[in-house]
Amino acid sequence: MTIKEFIISRVRLFFFLTTMILTASSILGGVIAPDQEIKYYHLLSPIIIAACCVLPTCATFYTKEPTPGQFIIRQIIEIALIEAVVVFLVSVPEGADAVWFRIVLGAVVIMIYLLAMVMMWLEKKLQSKKLTQQLRQFQMIHE
Repeated sequence: MTIKEFIISRVRLFFFLTTMILTASSILGGVIAPDQEIKYYHLLSPIIIAACCVLPTCATFYTKEPTPGQFIIRQIIEIALIEAVVVFLVSVPEGADAVWFRIVLGAVVIMIYLLAMVMMWLEKKLQSKKLTQQLRQFQMIHE
C-alpha cells in the first residue's frame, strides 16, 4: 500500500466513522438520556471522536503485505487503541449508570469498527473485481 492509498483510505474511514458515530450518538442519547438537550458545540464531537479514532489506525500502516498473524495482531492493537480513545473522550451523561454506559459504548464502538472493516473489505472486493474485468478485456484485445 502506498502512502497516497493509505491517506485516501483514512479520509474515507474518517467520514464513514463520523456518520456512524453521529448515528450511534443520537440512538444512544435517545435511549440512555432522552431528556437531555445538546448545545451546538456538541455537534462537533462526532468529528473530533472520528478524527481521534482514525489516528490509532495510522499505527498499523504497512508497505508490505502483512502475514495473517501480523494482520490480526495489528487489528487487535487498532481496536484496543480506538476503545481507549473513545472511553477517554466520551463522558457519561448525567443520570446514567457509568458502568452500563461504558459497556454499551464499548459494544457500539466494536460494532462500528466491524462495520467499517466490512465496508472497506467490500470496497476492496469491488475494486478487485473491476480490475480483474479490465485485465480480462485487455487480454482479449491483445490475443
